[in-house]
Amino acid sequence: METGLDEKGRKSKNRSHQWILRILLSIYALLYIMIGWDDFLSINVWNIEYSALKILFAIFLIGYAISWKNELAAGVIFILWFLGMCYENFFLCTSDCGAGIAMGIPLLILSIFFIVYGIRKKNVKSGVNP
Repeated sequence: METGLDEKGRKSKNRSHQWILRILLSIYALLYIMIGWDDFLSINVWNIEYSALKILFAIFLIGYAISWKNELAAGVIFILWFLGMCYENFFLCTSDCGAGIAMGIPLLILSIFFIVYGIRKKNVKSGVNP
């Protein structure tokens, strides 16, 4: 038997987890922009490597925008972003190839947390005990 107080505590805990994920993602986004700023501004460079990085940045921005409404979808988008970053680093990269994967690992971990949070949120809404 669950009391209303227990349910309030669970909602408060879920909301704090949601904000922690959003804050960590925002910090990651700022770092991503600061580190990749030179690559994004290189308009004259349209080789396959820089084009892939610009497309991956667009995918990241889409995931960031979606993360405020649908955590589960954002987690999946960020995993796809990480897979794209791995592909870019293994097959397209010509210089500083390990940095993309090393930079992507924190987002991979965040995406797993987004997926877990999204599944828990979905279960709470449907009435299934987490």
